[in-house]
This record gives sequence, C-alpha cells and structure tokens, in this order.
Amino acid sequence: MRYSLKRWLAATLLAGLAAPGASAAGELLRVYGEAQDNDASFSAARYTREAAVEARPQALAGLLPQLSASATQSWQRQRISGEGLADASYSSSHPYSYGLNLSQPLFDWAAFRRYAQAGDRVALAEAQFRAAEQDLMLRTAQAYFNLLAAADDLRSLQAQNNASQRQREEAQRRFEVGLAAVTDVQEAQASHDLTTAQLIASRQSLEAAKQALREITGQPVERWVALQDEIPLPTPSQDAETWVQAALQGNFDLMMADYQASIAEADIGIARAGHYPTVNLAAARSTRQVNDFNQGKADADAVSLQLSLPLFAGGGVASQLRQAQATQRQYEAQALARKRLVERNTRDAWQGVVTGAAKVKAYRQAVVSNTTALEASETGFSVGTRTTIDVLNSRQLLYSAQRDYSRSRYDYLMSYLNLKAYAGQLAAADLELIDGLLQR
Repeated sequence: MRYSLKRWLAATLLAGLAAPGASAAGELLRVYGEAQDNDASFSAARYTREAAVEARPQALAGLLPQLSASATQSWQRQRISGEGLADASYSSSHPYSYGLNLSQPLFDWAAFRRYAQAGDRVALAEAQFRAAEQDLMLRTAQAYFNLLAAADDLRSLQAQNNASQRQREEAQRRFEVGLAAVTDVQEAQASHDLTTAQLIASRQSLEAAKQALREITGQPVERWVALQDEIPLPTPSQDAETWVQAALQGNFDLMMADYQASIAEADIGIARAGHYPTVNLAAARSTRQVNDFNQGKADADAVSLQLSLPLFAGGGVASQLRQAQATQRQYEAQALARKRLVERNTRDAWQGVVTGAAKVKAYRQAVVSNTTALEASETGFSVGTRTTIDVLNSRQLLYSAQRDYSRSRYDYLMSYLNLKAYAGQLAAADLELIDGLLQR
C-alpha cells in the first residue's frame, strides 16, 4: 500500500514540482513546526504519553521485593507506692527498637495481570499520541487551506467590487448621454452595494481564518503562500476496498479500541484475583531493649511464608468482577462501532480524492467558460445587444466559478490527507509534498 501510494501520488506531484515556476516553499512545514511546538492539544497528548509510560515500572514494582525500615524510641516513667513503703519511688526508662523488613511476593495473580496489562497501557498511549500527531497535521492543513480560501475569496470579491464600480460609472455615463435607461444605473448600483457588503464580510472571514490558525500555532499570522493555479490531480491506483483493508490494519483509532478492550479484559482477571490466595515470603531483623535500665538488647531474625486467603468480602469482589465484564463488553461494542465508522470514512475519503480530481477539472473549465461568456457580454453591452444586468450576471457567475475552483483544490488535497490518515499512513512527508505545490 505504501508503494502504491508513492506510485499514484508522489511521482505525479514530484513531476508537477519539476514544472517551471514551482517551488517547495516550506511554508506549510514551517506552520506545522510551529503547531508542534505550541498547540495545546498536541502538548497534552505528549504529556499523556509520558505519564502512561510509567505504567510499566509501576506494575513491575508490585512483583519486586519490598524493603522497609522501622525504629521506635520511647520515654517511660513509673511511680511505685504501697503499704510498707514510706514514700513513693519513681523509675524511668528509655526503651527502643529498630528493624528491617523484607517482603517478596511469590504468588499474586492481580499483580501478574497488572504487569501484563501495563504493556497494553503503554501501547494505547503510543497509539493515542500517533493519532494526535495525525490530527495535528490535518488541523494544521485545514486551517491553512481555510486561510488560503478566505484570501482567495477576498481577492475575488475585491476584483468583483472594482469591476462593479466601473460598471456603475459606465452605466451613469451612458445614462447621461441618453444611451441607457435609469434602471441600468440602479442595477449597477445595487450590484456594487452587494459586493461592497460581501467584501466587508470577506475581510472578517479572513481575520477569523488567521485567528483559527494562530490558535494552533500560537504565532501571529503575518504571511502565507498561495497554492499554484494548477496542481497535479492523481487518483488512487488501488480501489476503495484495498484502502479499507489498509485502514483496518493501520488506523490508530482502531488500534486504540483494541488496546482498550484488551485492558478491560485484563481488568476482569484483576477483579477475579480477589478470590485467589496470595503468597509472600517475609524476612525481618530487629533489635530491642530487654529491660528497664537500658542495659541489654535482644537481636531477632525471622523468615516466614505468609499465605492470605480471602473468604468473604461482603460481595464486593463479585460486584467488581461483574463490573469489569460489563466494561469489557462495552469496549468490544465500541470497537465494532469504530471499525464500521473507519470503513465508511475511508471509502468517503477515497471517493473524495477520485471525485475531487474531477470536480477540480470541471470547475477549472467553468472558469474558462465563464470568462468567455463575460467577454461576450461586455462586447454585446458595448454594441447595445446586451444589457447591464447581463454583464452583471456574467461577472457574478465568473467570480462564483473562481471561488468554487479555488475551494475544490483545497477539498481535493484534504481528501488525500484524510485518506492517508484513515489508513494510518499520514506523515510529515505528505505535508512536504503539498508544500511543494505552493507558489514561489
């Protein structure tokens, strides 16, 4: 699958990069680098992984010897009185004791299961981090493309607004010399007013897109590099089912679901261990005072084999076992639901790449056709065979086609990135390929 991907995407895109005027600008990779350093969600995922890695040594600690030391120092005072004693007498002592205690688990089924479970917990954290890494790539690319689309819209609306201004002035001149009706002036004015309002909204959309990207990168957005007017449009050489099979094996969400189910299964064993005995080997060495006058001490060494067998815990262990079993079935159901979702999303992304390429080509042709139509309308208007409203409608259709063409390219690239992500293959190299499609 990876070789197939390079065959249908990398080779085609690299061929496009070799075209005159193309340049690997490095802008998208720069933005992604800032996102890696500053995105709060990605930082949280990194720390979550670092914390989860500690599950293994903590579980291992439950199987290793436990050594502890203890010491006691007391201060005692006695008062002795009774018949035959003229006066009460007092005595004091300062008894002490200290020792070392060593315990080694020999059989503890719960500890064994926790250690086996720790490997799945570490693997789960790694899968979560990789999923967060892919999510950051997608969010960064989407935010950057949204910024480019907003900039494209603004540029298109500015051109449309300037054209409507010229159209309004031309209609006014023709009206003043008696070559046009007042309705032409009014229609041109209405069109200009509409594009002016749309231009204001477009500026706001651009600022919102800049702020959305800043939320991810933590840096103010002061520059961006636009996409080339025409980009390579490769389509997958493998069918949708091949990509679905790749997703079922490499998708990180599915891996996470499998690890969660495995962890829940280990929890069943841990809960069931509440019915099992535990066996520990214990060793102790102690020293203590043997009389009240601090004149002697006794040393003691002891080794023992300790067996603990739970008999009744009020039904708590049985309840914990039922809870763990229900939780395990819950994760199995969630894994099945996630599998079906991944299958559907992978097919949708594959279809998005295939149809996206066709849509880009169609919108590109629509721009060419509407440009020709606008030129014909303007020529007809100059000789009196077309009206102002004809020119305004043709211009509106052209700018609409331009915006659709611009957005279709970003949708196509995002479909490609999503397809790679669902298959668990999205990497910084994919952003680098797209980066090469930016203008110099």
